[in-house]
Amino acid sequence: KAHLEPFTMPPCTHPLAPLASARMPEPSTTANGQWIPTSQLSASGKRYSHSIMEEAPNLLRSSTFSASGNKRQTQRVVDIIVNHREEVRSPLLRERLLAEFVGTFFVVLTVGVAVASKTDMAPVAVGSMLAVQIYTFGAVSGGFLNPAVTLAVLLSRRDKIGPRNAALYMAAQFLGGIVAGFMAFAGTETSFCYDYGVNKSFGTSFEFEMFFTMALCGIVLAAGTSNDAPNQYFGFAIGCSVVGGALACGGFDQGSFNPAVTVGMNIANYANSNSTINPSLGAWFVFISAPFVGAALAAAVFRGTRGNEFEEVMSKE
Repeated sequence: KAHLEPFTMPPCTHPLAPLASARMPEPSTTANGQWIPTSQLSASGKRYSHSIMEEAPNLLRSSTFSASGNKRQTQRVVDIIVNHREEVRSPLLRERLLAEFVGTFFVVLTVGVAVASKTDMAPVAVGSMLAVQIYTFGAVSGGFLNPAVTLAVLLSRRDKIGPRNAALYMAAQFLGGIVAGFMAFAGTETSFCYDYGVNKSFGTSFEFEMFFTMALCGIVLAAGTSNDAPNQYFGFAIGCSVVGGALACGGFDQGSFNPAVTVGMNIANYANSNSTINPSLGAWFVFISAPFVGAALAAAVFRGTRGNEFEEVMSKE
């Protein structure tokens, strides 16, 4: 009788086999109003750089395999996937303010140049630039780039931003908008202003500025500051809200949705001696106050639909 030995599957010796059991990145949360993965925070609140394969330094080791009956040693894989964790500090206030200034500058500059070019793709250009700047500076300052958004985050509480820093953020955003307005005027030699008389009426502009800014602030709060953040789509979603709002109300409202855009464009328009129209006092009121009202509504809806986040805050207090 033939003696049958029990068969045992030999262990896999491929150099990358250990990666199959590597621990994946942990779920993410927010901290201090910035989108920072949980794994980047130590117990003391310090931030660390994050590697997708945290265990790679211990997993990638030299291994052997058999070929034509001969064993040979493979070369060690070094510093390809490996990225050691290093302790880094959180962004300073001046760094965050600079980020808000520069990000808002590019958004407002895009508005001025796109309108001057008279392209039908202006809403797409503005929304795309907003998304790019949010991805650029989101990890530094939160990427608010809009005084109305700053107000919405402040009103949503949860210690994302305090009143003092919110005021400084708004100042940086308004300053970035003003500089961008003049740069757009200098480059295109044309300007425009936000005035409800250009399209429809006081009430129409107030309504659409309020509701579409509410939609913008709502997605910032949900995708950018909630316990679901960070994620890979927050900048794209926020940019799309501007594109959608501008395309929807283009025939009825100029679609600012951002007081920094309004201030930057209007002040630059005053400097244009060839301008045929300047904003009225009522126009200033509409395009400044309506977005702030929309921000307050967005914060109220967020609090009404995200009660679990506020329960956690209250339990800590």
